Amino acid sequence: MAAKQRNKRSKQQQDKNGTNSPSATQTSADKDGKHVKANPKVLTPNLLQNPFFLTGVVTVVISVMAILLYLNMSWKPSRMVVVTKVHDESNPDKQREYKRSLDTIDRRSNLSLEEYRELYDGKWPVLITDALPTMRAMNWTKKFFMEKYGNEIITIRATEDGLAGIKDTLAMPLGLFLSHLHEGQPKLWTYLMDELFLLQKPELQDDLDDILYLQDDFFQLFPREIRPWNSMLLWGTKFSRSHLHIDPYNWTGTNAVFSGLKKWKLFPPGQDYLLHVKKGSNSGFPLNCFKYSSDIDAFNPDLKRFPRFAKAKAIEFDQHPGELLLIPTGWFHQAYNDEETMAVSSQVMNINNYKIVLEEIFKAGNLKKKSLPANFDTLSPESQVKTVMRLLPKHILEKGRELTADALRQIDGVRNKQPG
Repeated sequence: MAAKQRNKRSKQQQDKNGTNSPSATQTSADKDGKHVKANPKVLTPNLLQNPFFLTGVVTVVISVMAILLYLNMSWKPSRMVVVTKVHDESNPDKQREYKRSLDTIDRRSNLSLEEYRELYDGKWPVLITDALPTMRAMNWTKKFFMEKYGNEIITIRATEDGLAGIKDTLAMPLGLFLSHLHEGQPKLWTYLMDELFLLQKPELQDDLDDILYLQDDFFQLFPREIRPWNSMLLWGTKFSRSHLHIDPYNWTGTNAVFSGLKKWKLFPPGQDYLLHVKKGSNSGFPLNCFKYSSDIDAFNPDLKRFPRFAKAKAIEFDQHPGELLLIPTGWFHQAYNDEETMAVSSQVMNINNYKIVLEEIFKAGNLKKKSLPANFDTLSPESQVKTVMRLLPKHILEKGRELTADALRQIDGVRNKQPG
């Protein structure tokens, strides 16, 4: 009897707690009163049929897509930062931070020498838009050169297979070159690149005025036998281009366009690995130095052959007639003539790059550093350059004289072969 009462109380307690309910035992009665096992999936609410749930999911997805689209549209290549120290007597350690974008080149006019040295010299490239318009060289034309210098011998590079097809430098009359100047094709073009033509024409040199930003030039302290030739005449057909390179001695390079349109790609320092740079070859200059160049055509890159180049960053821009480009040390660059284009290039060695230039002279084995006096580092920049020049072995000066004389003899030889 007592056991029956205990079982009755236990059953009542289970009913009270709901442990014998259909949801707890997962049973249900069908229409015939039979008990079958319940399907838990049927009892769980179907969220995909819930309109409020679907609305929330769609809202979240749209929000995420909007954020990703915004980030993609607003992303730009990482900015290069140049920090320039400003000399301030009241605060010698003061610094200004200048942020430079790779999106475009700085085009400047009315740029003071002080501001150029502070912001650009040896640091960042710049296009000066008002340095050339008053030069008489802006009046140079194809007709002018054809009539006055058509029989003069010039040196060119020609190709029938793009950059890869350039083998040797050729010499020919200027008139012959100019008569075919309009014939450039994507892989068949010619490029006049002559370092001696203007140097032998004082009247043309007079048409090139001195430029404010290039007046301090330590190359003028070099003996004439080994001084880099200045004022290279550049005249290319459409599609012609230079190699991707750094200038000899890692100097500050200049390029003045007098007619046509030149496109540029300038690569900030530190990307040699991405540019597949070739090192170790010699320049062939009277005072020898190493060449730094690449077989990549940056305007038509072969990414299968040079896959790392896809990650390289560059400033890309056009240079128009009357504009002067200044390229700092350490910047690989390549020029492309988008139409018949005439320009003159030069170089400068000054207080902001002279140590780099001297280092290139040492690296090429022209002079051992141990030959320098003990107080060399305490000398002024100008005195350091003079000291290095004074200590150069005599055979280097003799070699410089021979190379210059040989170049002139070759030009005279071609000239003498011309009829008439």
